[in-house]
Amino acid sequence: MTLILVTLPRQFTAQNLFPFIKEEFGTFQNVPNQVDFDFSRVNFVLPSGVAFLSNLSRFLLRNDSDVFYSNMNVRTQAIRFMDDALFFEQHMGKKLDPNSRPRRTTVPLIEIQRCESSVWLETQFLPWFSDCSNIPWHDLAELKTCLSELFNNIEDHTNYDVGSIFAQWYPQKERVKIAIADFGAGIPETVRTKCPELNDNQAMIRAFEDRFSAQSTPRNRGVGLYNLWQNVVQNMGGCVTIHSAGGAVKFENVGNCLRTVPYIPNGYCSGTLIELEFDTSSIEITEGESEDLIW
Repeated sequence: MTLILVTLPRQFTAQNLFPFIKEEFGTFQNVPNQVDFDFSRVNFVLPSGVAFLSNLSRFLLRNDSDVFYSNMNVRTQAIRFMDDALFFEQHMGKKLDPNSRPRRTTVPLIEIQRCESSVWLETQFLPWFSDCSNIPWHDLAELKTCLSELFNNIEDHTNYDVGSIFAQWYPQKERVKIAIADFGAGIPETVRTKCPELNDNQAMIRAFEDRFSAQSTPRNRGVGLYNLWQNVVQNMGGCVTIHSAGGAVKFENVGNCLRTVPYIPNGYCSGTLIELEFDTSSIEITEGESEDLIW
């Protein structure tokens, strides 16, 4: 019986978890029988950490691992934040504190299939985002397109057709962070079915090029990730950071200058993690009647 103890990092982001993944799991050629995630050091949490750990936990369970969580101190702000995000309710069957509830500034953590994404966007995310930002529904069509591309990415690059998503609004900065994680082949491996000569970073950059597609399905015409880049980075002045396998690329807008910054992360990202970050003030508010947002 193999038991792996993973002590989560103090600054709990996905990027800080990757070194532990590489050390304890490698590239997941073999899945351990039991895994214990120790929260004793955690004192700061970002959406990427919540989404990635949730997705990793579900992957382990699907591969017959027993997953445990230990040393959660509900008095710390970080653990209370994750409890309010419904992480422990979803993964342990109950909240640490019965009075925990989703905060106005977050969309509760959810595991979702692409076929369910349209309803989730319409009934959960967009009403929440409109309430936080005071942006009318009829000005959110572009944002909805961005998020639908994230769910298309899950379908294109994973065998599970499911991913974990979590979002947080920072009212003082008028900024939103959205993280979505899936556990599949990963973008580099998918791209290399068409371009075998590319390394991980080159493959991810190629995936964001206009009209590029490694898929043969009629639905995918090679515009999905490019539209994500165009809407979030170019139009909203934000950034898109993508981690997959042994690579990472950040697409950002600095002073209206669009930059692609590849780098080698410390560790390994199983599947794919995509993070979006942008200012809510970058979304233009127009006058007029609300229009139905059509999938």
